Amino acid sequence: KDGEGVSDEEEVLLTPDQRAREEEQRWRMQGGDADAIRAFARATEAYTVMANPERKRVYEAHGSGGLHRRLSGPRFSDPMRDAYKLELEFKTGRFEMEFGFREGQKKSTGNVHHNLKIPLLGFYQGFTMEVAIVRSELCAACNGTGAAQDAEMLTCTKCTGTGKLATSSHWRSRRARRERREGGFDQTVTLGCVRCLGTGKLPSEPCPECKGKRTFDGQTTVKVVVEPGTLEGHSYTFKEQAEQAPDAVAGDVVLHVGAEEHDDFEREGNDLVCRRNITLAQALLGFKMTVTHLDGREIEIERDEVTKPGQEHTVPGMGMPIHGRPGEFGNMVVRLTIVFPERIAVDEERTRDLRRADERAKKRRSAGWRG
Repeated sequence: KDGEGVSDEEEVLLTPDQRAREEEQRWRMQGGDADAIRAFARATEAYTVMANPERKRVYEAHGSGGLHRRLSGPRFSDPMRDAYKLELEFKTGRFEMEFGFREGQKKSTGNVHHNLKIPLLGFYQGFTMEVAIVRSELCAACNGTGAAQDAEMLTCTKCTGTGKLATSSHWRSRRARRERREGGFDQTVTLGCVRCLGTGKLPSEPCPECKGKRTFDGQTTVKVVVEPGTLEGHSYTFKEQAEQAPDAVAGDVVLHVGAEEHDDFEREGNDLVCRRNITLAQALLGFKMTVTHLDGREIEIERDEVTKPGQEHTVPGMGMPIHGRPGEFGNMVVRLTIVFPERIAVDEERTRDLRRADERAKKRRSAGWRG
């Protein structure tokens, strides 16, 4: 029952592999039950939507109608994306490629992504900044039509009102051209008309403000509020603040924040990491030192035990704020590097200190063994 299969509207989301599996399933169903076929197609479509984050987002915003109208973004008629169509065009020797938005598809100028660098202290204490975005904006005088107030909209003579221009060519290999053999491929490329910008209409008199260009260079300002403890790479989305264009929805501006390089500290998740050098004597006998925090506080570091190469000293609660959990902080991690002397000078007092430290270490070890 070929005519009782899934409709074109139901099949629009299925990939070639899914269509092939669906066709196989149809043949396996006994009696060709149309209701069973439709139920299987709906289940397959539901899985396809939920498995794709972008399609899921469009479905939640616009429903199934948004998916079938292809609101998820620009889609191009590209033969390389469809194995069945690609095989057919190789057999017929004719390729057609259409660039731009399909008929009935909601146009968008696309999202714009920018990276922002702020001081590491901004992630610790919080940070607010205003960002200026330079963009194209619709002319306020003509509302993006490019026409004067009393002008008429005439059919574009270049594209004859279609808004598109098609260019056809025939491709043959260099060897075939040299040997003057027939064969090759016919190729048709369709682009938007540059004269009418794809609208198919031109004004009889251009707008005196924008000179018929429909847009002009403008600027808008957005405010970025970085809360204490925000992780690097966090994104801030400003809806419809990107480029403006006639008959299109402005895209979003997405700002990604990162930390500038700090002279003393690095951030690892919620921890602050710094590096310090100590001498061999400090590694064996212990030491005290002061570390200046990001906010200027002096943090005392004290160790009275042997420090091994590559060992770290952790100060709990002195790291970065944990975002969303007020009053909680990560740790400060001091990574210690032992600087060994090039030569050892004989110093009786220092030698006695080392021997006493060695004896104390032996006693601690023996006490641990007995325990």
